[in-house]
Amino acid sequence: MNNLLHLKYAVEVEKTGSISKAAQNLYMNQPQLSKAIRELESSLGIEIFDRKPTGVFPTKKGAEFLVYAKNILTQIDAMQTLSKLEIKKGQTLNVSVPRASYVSNAFTQFLQELDKDLGMDIDYRETHSVRTMKSVSEGSNDIGIIRYQIKFEAYFLTALQKYGLKYEDIFEFEYLLLMSEEHPLAKKEVIDYKDLIDYVEIVHGDISVPSLPVIPSADRPKSFKNKIAIYERASQLEILNKLPYSYMWVSPMPKDILQRYSLVEKKCSVPKNRYKDMFIYREGYVFTEYDKLFMDKVKQSLEDVFKEIL
Repeated sequence: MNNLLHLKYAVEVEKTGSISKAAQNLYMNQPQLSKAIRELESSLGIEIFDRKPTGVFPTKKGAEFLVYAKNILTQIDAMQTLSKLEIKKGQTLNVSVPRASYVSNAFTQFLQELDKDLGMDIDYRETHSVRTMKSVSEGSNDIGIIRYQIKFEAYFLTALQKYGLKYEDIFEFEYLLLMSEEHPLAKKEVIDYKDLIDYVEIVHGDISVPSLPVIPSADRPKSFKNKIAIYERASQLEILNKLPYSYMWVSPMPKDILQRYSLVEKKCSVPKNRYKDMFIYREGYVFTEYDKLFMDKVKQSLEDVFKEIL
């Protein structure tokens, strides 16, 4: 066995089920990766993978080896993390999250706790859950928050295990309609999805950060055309406030934000509208004091959300 890179190569091949996809993720060419895997198999005296037209699959012995390989890489990552904690200067946070006001509110509160004289290196990224799992698994992010529809929970729990990630539930919720207090539908207790046909939806044009509930096609009126696409979050609440015929889909928001912009959240009768948010992190990862501070601020931000729900 040449070095730890070979272990990483094998784990990536198992993760993708494809030499070509793994090579792409590892920024290598396919022949180079194939050669490295062959060298690893030769040094071990076993075949790690079966190569089939439908993909690359671990052999029985290969699957056993890959368990050990992932454990070794996890332990090395934990040791490197401890080393980094010793040499890191200043205040750091590296996190990927979904588009959610309670999270961005927590992030602002986190920043207010920092000392401007100590220096800081902060990386806060809004993206989708699959990308967050991948970036946390690979170490591009230290921690993350993912969001998924409850009906896909089995898929995400399997994916987390595959990526070698641990998790902590944050909360479970329904997407709500956000609109001005002056909106014609604001007085309705529960809004039917078809009631929205005459109003303008605010949507995020950046589809790489999904923020809408999954509406079954059978329940989606074909004539829905009124929308305003925006590509940054700064203007969304102001637009909703100034255009009382507009609305958007959101996860539950802190009460002070709603009051600041004179907005209300309304329930909408949409099937299977249940979602979950959770913290994720690598197995063996050691949280920094700033990771813990951010996570605490997220939980504090949710307290206001819970008060509003209850």
